[in-house]
Amino acid sequence: MSRSRTISGIICLVAICAPLAIAPFQLEESLRFVHDLENRTPNAFPAFEEPNNLLDSGWWASISRAFEDRVPFRKQMVTLDRAINPAKAGDRSNRKVEHGVENWLFFRKSLAEDLGTLEETKQAIEAIESFIANTEFKADLFIVVAPNKVSIYPEKLTQASQEKFATSKDQRELLYDYFAKPDAPYLVDVWTPMFALKESSDELIYEPGGSHYNSLGAMVLARAMIDAVDPTLWDDSERIEEWTKTDIPDIAKVIGDWDMKETHTRIQIHRPGIEIVELWDTKPRGGTPKRIENPDYLSINEISYYNRRHVINRSISQPLIPGKTLILFDSFIGHYLHPTLSQFFEDVELVHIGSIDRAFFRKALDTYDRVYFQSAERHIIPRVIEFFETP
Repeated sequence: MSRSRTISGIICLVAICAPLAIAPFQLEESLRFVHDLENRTPNAFPAFEEPNNLLDSGWWASISRAFEDRVPFRKQMVTLDRAINPAKAGDRSNRKVEHGVENWLFFRKSLAEDLGTLEETKQAIEAIESFIANTEFKADLFIVVAPNKVSIYPEKLTQASQEKFATSKDQRELLYDYFAKPDAPYLVDVWTPMFALKESSDELIYEPGGSHYNSLGAMVLARAMIDAVDPTLWDDSERIEEWTKTDIPDIAKVIGDWDMKETHTRIQIHRPGIEIVELWDTKPRGGTPKRIENPDYLSINEISYYNRRHVINRSISQPLIPGKTLILFDSFIGHYLHPTLSQFFEDVELVHIGSIDRAFFRKALDTYDRVYFQSAERHIIPRVIEFFETP
């Protein structure tokens, strides 16, 4: 074999093996990209429970989504896709993102698909009502929905997008009216105070390029949750501006628009006269609780976002909501409100809703004094059906 062929063979071998060697490192980078930049939990591989799984298209779709989140060089691929298909207002080239007016961005599925059909919305409401009427449990239950950005700012959609948004009008109105109905203390209406603040203030309450509210909007949801238990505790004068930060909003990251930046001020409640006695941190799916000593907890969450938190407070001069409280949360609380909400309860645990199952939820209703079931509007219908409907 000639020397040139040997060198060529070595080059080919390196070219084949290099991606395999790099792949494990790129796997971690891709998962960090999904978690930190796309602002969501990476899709997990579904469990194989029975042979029929192989015939289930949904099971295979879950596998596909899990692989997609782990593909090597995910960030580079997103950036390349944006370079090849530059996004413009009204451009529908990205399958996940809808471009609105004035650089506003929306997740496309939030316009209509997430709420499902009118029949599915009715099914979810009936599941809640049947559960309340026919299930005995110890805890006071509060169901909290964080409104989608598109629900509060539909005028920021393009004309074509507004036509698509209009197709879910019946589902949305049914859901809004249901949560606003009187004499249902287990339903926490966040849409009404959101719309009221929007009408009374020129300040934005959602991030134009992001999928969540900003800190001002976060305060609306937090107050609605506290007022549902004790409307005398909330005091707007206790709001503190922690810091101001310029960053790329999460939907912009999804489409690889690294040039879009927004500046937001982080607001939290600091209740004088409330002292944190203990703060525990636990891995999301079990493990040994870790006690955090002297945390800078009220300024910013330095603890892992998906970990479970357990906070015990002592009142020096202000009242606390007594007993044991469980808050099942998603990103609308996770990114903004753990420190704020923690200060209102004597004993509170915060658990990500994506880390629990139906059995955990049912047991919690007989273990805690109160349980908050919080979900984004874009997930509330399937989650209600999953957790509240009788099999």
